[in-house]
Amino acid sequence: MANISSSFTQLLPTELYVAGISTNVSGSYTYNGPETFDVHVEKATGKVAKINVTTDPGDEGLQRITINAKDSSQLPAAYICSHVFHDNYVWNYTYTDETMSNGDVYKKIDNPDLRDAYELRYNFATSTWALDQITKELRNDSADEARRRRDYVKTYADQYSFGTDVDTKIDHYIAGIGTYLGNNPDYKTWKFINLPASVGTIPKIPIEVQVELNKVSINGPIGGNV
Repeated sequence: MANISSSFTQLLPTELYVAGISTNVSGSYTYNGPETFDVHVEKATGKVAKINVTTDPGDEGLQRITINAKDSSQLPAAYICSHVFHDNYVWNYTYTDETMSNGDVYKKIDNPDLRDAYELRYNFATSTWALDQITKELRNDSADEARRRRDYVKTYADQYSFGTDVDTKIDHYIAGIGTYLGNNPDYKTWKFINLPASVGTIPKIPIEVQVELNKVSINGPIGGNV
């Protein structure tokens, strides 16, 4: 079967690994490989299990699917799989230094390969190929703990009135948590060598509030005393 060379452009994420596809940022790619080739796909997930196969799978959980690189709608799928056709595949990255809030320097990829941005999936319902954005978790353990404490208080505050004084303390406490969260966002952890320290401390539940919460909790303070 003849090989072909075909170029295309593909919209990319606004920022690599962060959910959201840009409407104006795209990459240019060139597929070099056979006109068509077969892959084994997991029936449960649509993910490609094996590329450039010549026989049907022996596993009932897999299905053999043909990728047609001559079809422009399938060209990105063909490209993502095409590394198997090249023994010494290399993508020439360029980088920009991005200095983080704590001084760490992240090497931001200027020109991601399509495989950096998307994972290939076959949609059995539509018999088409889909590109699922690759995302990474944003995390801040201190912020998670602050949200846990806030939600614990709100669970009861949304159901009960504890009187003007206690309700006011609850409002101030929840507002304080909001301020703390504003100063401690979830971090793009892959950009840091060491995550920044907490800015300030997580507000503590006033004892007057905790006493009232304990009164309406059947099994004692849910989530523990904080």
